[in-house]
Amino acid sequence: MVDGDPLNVQTLALLKKASFHGTWIGLGYTEAVRELGNSDLLECGMFRKNDAHRQASMFSAEAWLPERLRQQLATSWAATFYREVFSRIDETLFAEMYSTTASRPNVPVNVLVGAEILKSGYGWSDDELYEQVSFNLQVRHALGLQDLGAQMFTLRTLYNFRRRIREYTVETGRNLMQAVFEDVTDTQLEAVAVATGWQRMDSTQVLSNLAHSTRLELLVGVVQAVNQQLRSAQQQRWQARMGSYLEGRPHQVCYRIRGKEETDHLITIGQLLADLETELKSTQPASEVLALIQRVLDEQYIRKPDSPVQLRPAAEVATDSLQSPHDEDATYRVKGGKTYRGGYVINVSETADPKNPVQLLTDVQVEPNITDDAQLLKQSLENQVARGLEVQQITTDGGYTGPTSDAVCSQHKVELRATHMRGGRSAAHHWGWEAYTWEVGSNGLPCRVTCPQDNTVVLSTRNGTRFVAHFDPTHCAECPFYEGLCRVRARKRAGPTLHVKLSMIAAARRRASLHPEDCPLRTVVEATVREVKHPFAAGKLPVRGLIRARMVVYGSALMVNLRRLHRFGTAKPESDLQAGSDTPLPILSYVISRFKWHFQARLARLCLYRTCNGPVPSH
Repeated sequence: MVDGDPLNVQTLALLKKASFHGTWIGLGYTEAVRELGNSDLLECGMFRKNDAHRQASMFSAEAWLPERLRQQLATSWAATFYREVFSRIDETLFAEMYSTTASRPNVPVNVLVGAEILKSGYGWSDDELYEQVSFNLQVRHALGLQDLGAQMFTLRTLYNFRRRIREYTVETGRNLMQAVFEDVTDTQLEAVAVATGWQRMDSTQVLSNLAHSTRLELLVGVVQAVNQQLRSAQQQRWQARMGSYLEGRPHQVCYRIRGKEETDHLITIGQLLADLETELKSTQPASEVLALIQRVLDEQYIRKPDSPVQLRPAAEVATDSLQSPHDEDATYRVKGGKTYRGGYVINVSETADPKNPVQLLTDVQVEPNITDDAQLLKQSLENQVARGLEVQQITTDGGYTGPTSDAVCSQHKVELRATHMRGGRSAAHHWGWEAYTWEVGSNGLPCRVTCPQDNTVVLSTRNGTRFVAHFDPTHCAECPFYEGLCRVRARKRAGPTLHVKLSMIAAARRRASLHPEDCPLRTVVEATVREVKHPFAAGKLPVRGLIRARMVVYGSALMVNLRRLHRFGTAKPESDLQAGSDTPLPILSYVISRFKWHFQARLARLCLYRTCNGPVPSH
């Protein structure tokens, strides 16, 4: 009975089918019920914590292993994962995704989350993940699956679990995989006593799981995506105008179009989308397909009232424009002379105190790749402060400096220690801004400047962003560097004058206070960035969409911390490594082990001879 109504025959048949395929419980059951169109049955997925793994089973597969293999399993990465990650997953974070009605319990949340982390950390496909969970004893140990006869989740259950997380994120704005990363990481930091006061940070570019496409291929893909979202009656009505763009994949359609005809087809598609927009405004004003059409028209075309659409010049198309109809979050960026089309930026923060026994990642951001580094620093610092982590100084490269980062560091009393800063430095033909001495007043703004020849004057400003200083003409006339290396320039009415921006002053003061030890400490984080990206071949994520991209990156980051904790936990103390090889005990143990091996080998050969040739002849 569900809400007083008996289950009909169709429902029972489908539930039996779901039970047979292993989708009886959890989200697989929910998906099966959804096929019936009966929303009342969706209440059958009840949340229940998984504590069964904490009770060791006498009949588990591990109990049948030889003692040597049991010891090896207990010191493997799987045991560290079970202890440091799996056992620390707070399943109650996901309770809101399930029903409160008493019904069949869900598939264990910590098993599904742990499987997602392993998949991201090792770069497995879904089929490879399922095979590893089914047959790999270490993976099963890591996920607390002791009994080989225990019921396994199906891939369909895993797909539904991801879908529910994505829907929950859209509804609430909270990514539960991020919550798992932060909760587990904070616990690890406290357990190992890792100091978070000194951190380092770096960012990297990754690509979404999209094929590179030209402008025409992009718009043909949009037409195909729009057609799939139209109703059947609408598809038939627009078939005459869309038909030529639906025959094959976008690159196959564009292959048949000559280069000189490309512009005509771009305009044709624009007018097609504009006419379709007019119809959907009256029939489906709140549909996703209409929003997609309007975005493409605004980004790729120039529209004027009562006139056909005009193709926007390629140089005027914004970098945050749509790169694929299958991933609306991916953006376009050129950085360091390289082009990243349809991708994201990953920002990584990790501890950097040399006194720490092990360095761990503390925070990760995944954003569209047009996001500035200073904005990423702001998000990371505010997030860590909200979590209660203590941060006093951050070592970064020069790309993180700027008004945004200066403001947030000043707000939270954090020292930003940048290396390899660009611009404004001394060169052969002029002094850099760091050659001048800048004094700051009580209001936090520069008030005086001293040139390299010890000539000090007052700085004045009108808007707080641009400053001007007027030097004594007599002193400057006697200076051999005036109008040469010096940045002071002669003005007809004002005389020797120095114009400078507030950002240049801030950069100069920061460059003058650089710490020599920061550079080698900062470069280490570049290896950390590679660790996070390593599971994804060629820096290309196996997923699309910002929410899914964040889920896989958080899983990879958790695995980076796991590997470091495993190396830290299994490393032998230096006292043991330096223990005297000169003492008689290690030498005696070595001799005994070699004699034992020699005796066993001779005994084996003797047994083999007797088996083949009979008794050994006497001499």
